[in-house]
Amino acid sequence: MNNLNSRATRAIVASVSLLAIIAIGIPWVDEYFRLRSEARELRAMDGQFTQVTNNQKRLRELENQISTDLASHLNRSIDPEKSQEVRSTLIAIIRDAGGRLRSLEISKGRVRPWAIENDDPREESPPQYSDESDYILHTHEIELRIDGSLETVTQILRGIAEQGWYLTTNNMVMMPTEGDLPVVASEMRLIVFGLSPKPIEDEDEFARHPRGIRIFY
Repeated sequence: MNNLNSRATRAIVASVSLLAIIAIGIPWVDEYFRLRSEARELRAMDGQFTQVTNNQKRLRELENQISTDLASHLNRSIDPEKSQEVRSTLIAIIRDAGGRLRSLEISKGRVRPWAIENDDPREESPPQYSDESDYILHTHEIELRIDGSLETVTQILRGIAEQGWYLTTNNMVMMPTEGDLPVVASEMRLIVFGLSPKPIEDEDEFARHPRGIRIFY
């Protein structure tokens, strides 16, 4: 009988102890899993932060590259505002090479829309089935007549090429002059190109007169 009571007592004590352990341990277990979950979230956030930082770095690199490419494009692109600069540069190239300028004419130029893809600046109109971009194409024709030795003419052509302008040669003719044989007369026709953004329409003016209809406020 005493043994039975002793076993019952031990069972009761063990049960109470187990309940106590469970009661005390459950909050710690909950805290453990909560901390594990927060740790996973922090690791995920750290990975996202690293990715954002890398993306920002790449974005800055792309912005710098775009700025560099744009500056290069602007230097090579010829629009009406740069025609006088082109004239002065050509005169300086001819003078430095030791040639004699007979005439230099730069046309007023043509303007047409520039297509998004498959466009050719040498064509008078954009591709038929291509959408227009936000840029317009400027085309100027340069007629140049110079006298000088063959070496001088070659140096002048090299100087023009070194400018990096968007250009093509329409035609070029060299012929002997009536004077000394080493001196030749050279006539060339160059075509230079340039892109510039389309002019922005006046929204206020459009709002006042949309398609010829006047709006009263």
